[in-house]
Amino acid sequence: MATSTPAKPSVGALRVLYVEDDPMLREMLATQLRADARIGSVEAFGTAREVVDGASGELDVALIDLSLGQGQPSGIEVGLALRATRRGLPIVIFSQYRVPNVDDAVPPREREGWSFLQKGSDVGIDELVEVLSGAVDGVEYAATSEAAMSADSVLAKLSPRQREVIALAAAGYDAVGIAERLHLAHVSVRRELSLAYRVLVPDPQPGTDLRTAAVLEYLRLMPAAVESSTED
Repeated sequence: MATSTPAKPSVGALRVLYVEDDPMLREMLATQLRADARIGSVEAFGTAREVVDGASGELDVALIDLSLGQGQPSGIEVGLALRATRRGLPIVIFSQYRVPNVDDAVPPREREGWSFLQKGSDVGIDELVEVLSGAVDGVEYAATSEAAMSADSVLAKLSPRQREVIALAAAGYDAVGIAERLHLAHVSVRRELSLAYRVLVPDPQPGTDLRTAAVLEYLRLMPAAVESSTED
């Protein structure tokens, strides 16, 4: 299939692809984006299959949630699939979970043009549109919300991979599901989870369910994630 390079839009006419599995959040944010004078159109989808079947070729930027539900490809995988037919399409990953370095999950030849914005009550529509516009102009953006930035420094002791697996555990995935999402061996996921448990629950009491305790501690240290989950 021939690839197409997205043309830079005129001011106020960004053509946005939005992928979010939560229908209420998807409708709310899509409505807000469409009401902004800087946005020309918004194509909103809930699953990777809907994107494949329904997305147009005339896009300027894609806004994609990182976690699209159990058994679904990740937002990064969806972004890579879009780029297979839309060379250089800017991708903005929009997630309640912290992603320290999106580039780590992207093949070297595809690392340009990726941005990350964390969901949170302090992220307004103006900031979101500015990030989308900047992405089209070649500005790569990476920021966590102010609430997440104030989280306890314990999180800094987790490696990027450990933050990734514990975030998916907090989203309800078991070790097998995490391994499938991250394309890792089951034993590797179990090892990373075990290391994360040691950081988040350094002095467990006898009989403590380490997985539950670690997930609860992770969420306590991630107020933005708890906020977003409650709003969703």
